[in-house]
Amino acid sequence: MEKIDCTGVILAGGCNRRFPGINKSFQTVGTHTMLARIHTLFSMMFEEVILVVNEPALFLDIDALIVTDIDPSQCALAGLHAGLFHAGFDWSYVTACDVPFVSEKIIRYLLAQRSPGKQIIIPRTWEGLEPLSALYHKSCMPRIETNLKKKVFMIKKFFKPERVRQIPPQTLESLDPDLRFKFNVNTPADLETARGMAQDSDPGYGRG
Repeated sequence: MEKIDCTGVILAGGCNRRFPGINKSFQTVGTHTMLARIHTLFSMMFEEVILVVNEPALFLDIDALIVTDIDPSQCALAGLHAGLFHAGFDWSYVTACDVPFVSEKIIRYLLAQRSPGKQIIIPRTWEGLEPLSALYHKSCMPRIETNLKKKVFMIKKFFKPERVRQIPPQTLESLDPDLRFKFNVNTPADLETARGMAQDSDPGYGRG
């Protein structure tokens, strides 16, 4: 498979408040850890993979560019900023380490929607926008940096509507009928749910 001129960014520096003492990245879903599932797909698809972490020593055996936040805010926006800062390509697909069902079909569709004047290609599900399953252009960085300085940490707050292309839920469902791509593991109960989802229907490494 020919790799895409795009960076895959995995944010793995969260505080894990609902998993005290446990690093979610290394929890297994199916036969692999959540991080390994995402990393395998990204390594297959993208020319470059970046892992944004708090503790680099934990990730030294992973074949990726390992970076830490530049801004000290310890939030997802700071992780996004670090990923875009270090990215070698104009576009990056950004996800979190606790989204075990990343979808190749969804990512390829988002990539096909890139066009001049757009900075963000983002899925919009029935619950709203999915900022940690989206494509970002490097030109987003000045607005991200402004919001970090202002301590406005919600990712969607830096968006300029005219620069954003939203992919509607009907289109997403045609590619991923159960919208598994957006399922994220926030709690131990979510982890058990993910393991159940993977047991019978997991196509492996997000290729569904």
